Amino acid sequence: MKMTEWFLLKKDSDVLTIQNAKNFDRKNYPYYIDEKIFAEIDDSVAYYGGKIIECDILFEPTFLIHDRLQKLFEFLEPNLEFKGVQLYNIKNPKNFAMPLYWLPYLKISEVLSEKIEIVQGKAKKIILNKNLLESEEFFEKRILHCKLPAQDIWLINLDAAECLLRREPVGIVLEKVSIE
Repeated sequence: MKMTEWFLLKKDSDVLTIQNAKNFDRKNYPYYIDEKIFAEIDDSVAYYGGKIIECDILFEPTFLIHDRLQKLFEFLEPNLEFKGVQLYNIKNPKNFAMPLYWLPYLKISEVLSEKIEIVQGKAKKIILNKNLLESEEFFEKRILHCKLPAQDIWLINLDAAECLLRREPVGIVLEKVSIE
């Protein structure tokens, strides 16, 4: 059976997301969510000022999935756990969007290749370890969560990418990663 292709979920640099956020920062929602931090976070409310563009995935202050895609991600990876984050406008909550996002938690997958060149804690190029991906533990996975010192990495396989793209996501770019 042929190994599938993998794609990095990245923020579309042309899309501005949330402005003037209050209680929606790295103090309350760290960039990287591990099991301990996830357990300490409750379903919550956060506030924003100004306008909001409802991107389907937020990458700052942490990785969050919009409500319209949450069931898709849950279907693609049943081991994902979620906590809700409801956003309200500070000035006038009745006349502005009140989007619901989901904070996902997925155990880290150790599938990154040792060949990755890391600069200031981030990979110059994501490379996955072919032997590990072919192992029984990862072979049928459709979503992987990996971590480098300064990079939270969410990957989806080709099947998951096709499912996601059929929903015409806003604010997301898929970048093919190497497998060696």
